[in-house]
Amino acid sequence: MRTMREIMQRCDAVCIAFSGETPYVVPMSFGYEEEDGRFTLYLHGAMEGEKMARIRENPRVAFTMYGGNRILEGKSACAYTTTYESLCGSGTIALLEGEEKRRGIDALMRHYAPDRQLPVEEDVLARTAVLRLSVFELTGKRRMA
Repeated sequence: MRTMREIMQRCDAVCIAFSGETPYVVPMSFGYEEEDGRFTLYLHGAMEGEKMARIRENPRVAFTMYGGNRILEGKSACAYTTTYESLCGSGTIALLEGEEKRRGIDALMRHYAPDRQLPVEEDVLARTAVLRLSVFELTGKRRMA
């Protein structure tokens, strides 16, 4: 779990895949918590739109995040490769309210600004959807050299 947490810390965004008549994938900012080896991702965005409609239809999602990409040159086309770190998983998304909503924003801020404590504007928070992705399955892979 430590390696997965370390990879997650280095990722800037997570891509969330929603089901429906046609697949729909959207990159999102995220924060996370880990408790007893289980991860919870927190996301935020608009209160309406395609993403929210898909969540109402089916809260089960898949996701991926990645980083550490660097091209490794080879002596032939097939010898070219890259370094990478990636996580993939699935879970369910729920819209948060009240103190849980604030907890999600706090997790996002710990991820992007761990050394700063910034005020939360209540009027903006009221107009923002904060989502909890309860991770059921998580796998990872990395190649660093």
